[in-house]
Amino acid sequence: MKKHVIILLAGFVFAIFSNYSPVAAESAKMEPATHHYTLKRTQHAIHVDGRLDEAVWKAAEPVRLSAKNGGEPEQATTVRMLWDQHYIYFAFDCVDSHIWSTMKKRDEPLYNEEVVEVFIDADGDGTTYLELEVNPLGTLWDGYIFNTEERRVGILAWNSLDIRWAVHLDGTLNERSDNDKGWSAELALPLTDIYTAPNMPPRAGDRWRLNLYRIDLPDGAGKPGEGSAWSPVSGRTFHDPDRFGEVIFSDEVVK
Repeated sequence: MKKHVIILLAGFVFAIFSNYSPVAAESAKMEPATHHYTLKRTQHAIHVDGRLDEAVWKAAEPVRLSAKNGGEPEQATTVRMLWDQHYIYFAFDCVDSHIWSTMKKRDEPLYNEEVVEVFIDADGDGTTYLELEVNPLGTLWDGYIFNTEERRVGILAWNSLDIRWAVHLDGTLNERSDNDKGWSAELALPLTDIYTAPNMPPRAGDRWRLNLYRIDLPDGAGKPGEGSAWSPVSGRTFHDPDRFGEVIFSDEVVK
């Protein structure tokens, strides 16, 4: 499916939500990335169970998320990324003293609660990009974003058919009486879902714009919390495609 087909899907928009302003969105003018990640290959199958105990994850380069507009977050998040001929993989490891979430249905507004997120703009145009979210209950949000200077919408008519994801909790979900350690999430996104990629499969040296996020709300929905990002954003929204980081595909294999 080409980009113009994705744009036509805007007629099937299911939801326009809190971070997606129905009026003026930020301009899609792209600036050079300030954060870069060499995306290495794995030749070993990754069992997506949320536990992050495969040897290849230990060999993958970690990145730490910062507070949304820079600085250290209260609760740390570490992310690793890999790829193979079929998937791009993401592993989130979240320190969390109180793990909670309530939403169980795919494509519910997970961004109003605790969640980890991936935004992928493979062609770097700042207009169409894929968004993935997973909460501690293991609920998935997946959709394409259509972002212009006048409008930003989430296209939820699209769902990945072959995405794999899982979470693992080191603590007790939705229980305030104890002190949790954290939770982790794994995602395996089929490369063929990235319709705007310049090459499929990707080639060594290909560069995609991408960002990684977490929303942490220790006191519950609607209470002050913390957003964190790999490449810091403006502070008002995560939807700053001009501030996305950059991943560079490599043929180097992790051991």
